[in-house]
This record gives sequence, C-alpha cells and structure tokens, in this order.
Amino acid sequence: MPHPDEHVVIIGGSRGLGFEIAKASVAAGARVTITGRDHAATQARAKELGDSATGAGCELTDPDSIAALFAGIERVDHLVLAALDRDHNTIAEFRARDCATTMMMKTVGYATAVAEAAPKLDPDGSVVLFSGLSMLRPVPGSTTISMANAAIIGLVNTLTVELAPVRVNAVTPGIVGGTEAVDQADPVRAEWYEAMRRRTPAKRLPSPDDIVAAVTLLQDCRGINGTNLLVDAGMHLA
Repeated sequence: MPHPDEHVVIIGGSRGLGFEIAKASVAAGARVTITGRDHAATQARAKELGDSATGAGCELTDPDSIAALFAGIERVDHLVLAALDRDHNTIAEFRARDCATTMMMKTVGYATAVAEAAPKLDPDGSVVLFSGLSMLRPVPGSTTISMANAAIIGLVNTLTVELAPVRVNAVTPGIVGGTEAVDQADPVRAEWYEAMRRRTPAKRLPSPDDIVAAVTLLQDCRGINGTNLLVDAGMHLA
C-alpha cells in the first residue's frame, strides 16, 4: 500500500478498477493523480476522492497529451496504467482502424506514459501495467484486446530491464465480478462469463477488492519484479 505523502499516478483512474485503486491509495494517505480522456469529468471524479486527489485529462493515443500531463508532475512514487478500450472486434468482421486505435492506446500509449514518467520515478518506486486474461482465454469479439493484452507482457519485460531499479510488473485480472463490463454484458458474453465462473476452481469471480489487493502487493513487495500476476480465481486452468 502506498505510504502517506507518496504520489500515485493512475492512468485510467477515473472509473472502474483504476478508480478503486485510487480510493485505496487515498485511504492509505497517498497523494493521487487520476487521469481520464475527459478532463472535466476526471476532475469531478477526483473531487469524490477528497483534497489529496487531482484529476487530469490524458489521451493515450496523443503523445502530446501524455507529455503535458507529466510536465506538471514533479515526482511519481507509483505509476499504475489501468486504462482500457473495449474494442469488440472479430476476424470475421475485422475493423482494422478500430483495432489500430485500441492497439495504439494500450501499447504505444502505455509505453509513452512510462517514458514521460521515467525521469520523475522514485528509484524505490514501482510501475504496474494492466493486462487481461483474454490473452490466454479469448472471449467472443476479443481479437483486439487479446493482442493488446499479450503485448503488455513483452512491454513489462523490457521495462523491467530499462527502468531498473524501479520495479515493473503486470497484473492480469480474470473476469471481475461487480464491474460494468460483466454486469451489463451482452447475452453472448454473459453466458460465457457464467460458464467460466462455474468451471473456475474457486467457483467465484475475482472482485474489485481482489484486484486492488494485487496491485498493492506489486507496489509493496520489493522481491516481485518483471512478473505477471494472474488474479483470476484459477480461471486460466478451467
């Protein structure tokens, strides 16, 4: 868990799992900067977190937007890259432009954010990047995100070497219960999610709290570096 007065920057922290991580970081006494594509909406979300949180706009497909974000930040103790783009794409009806936009955000955008943050990262700090279980267990229409999530692991490997001694890890959630993606899934995906839950050894889906706990572990434990942590209740074995 971040220490009081540490600065946590969460790219994609204005909603979903990123926002849950932000709440936990604020509760631990850290200063938090969250980002989202909509500057005003992100500022409003930051106000929900209290005076120790700041909201900023950041578009991961725009390198200038990323540079502007970090130009206003002096120090980063922990960087979390949780932003995602749910491109529903299949090979049968492949939309190359949509795929390219999502891949740009999740790969080049993530790498650019780390590059801009690098001079400000505390040597004892950490970087956590979000991958996803679709790289191992594709869901209907996950062609793009399966590719993007797999690319994150390669990015972690190279960043671990290049950013040393800063620790770099990935967290790979399974299907997370209690989230908009699951609770409001279309019938085809919802049926697949439920089938996977029943087959999972734990017979449950990981919760947002489980993901927050995993990110906290990767931030805290100095012995974990260059690792991809699966948080899927054993779903990858189902």
